[in-house]
Parts: sequence; C-alpha cells; structure tokens
Amino acid sequence: MLWLAVGLIFLITIPELLRVGLPTVTDIGAVGRSILVSGCELFGLGTILWVVYGGGMR
Repeated sequence: MLWLAVGLIFLITIPELLRVGLPTVTDIGAVGRSILVSGCELFGLGTILWVVYGGGMR
C-alpha cells in the first residue's frame, strides 16, 4: 500500500508543485518544465501499475 501512495504522490502532487514552483524558483523553460513534469507523472503511473499488476507479493 505504501508504493501505491508513492505512485499517487508522484502522479498528482509533485507535478502540481513542479508546475508552480519551477518557474518561481528557477529559470527553466516551458519545454524543460513539461519534460520534467511528464517524467514525474510517468514514474507515478508506472509505480501504480507495478503495484496493481505485478510487483506486489501475494
């Protein structure tokens, strides 16, 4: 269950924080920010899929 929570955090919370925080704190461009946010979302989705379909002990 912990990994599912981690996946949800990387899918929802961290990308929103990056969308708001990166332009405020750094001078990163729109393309770099988009790539970073998309990578974070993909990591979160991959973690959730791993937990649901094949990574957990049963």
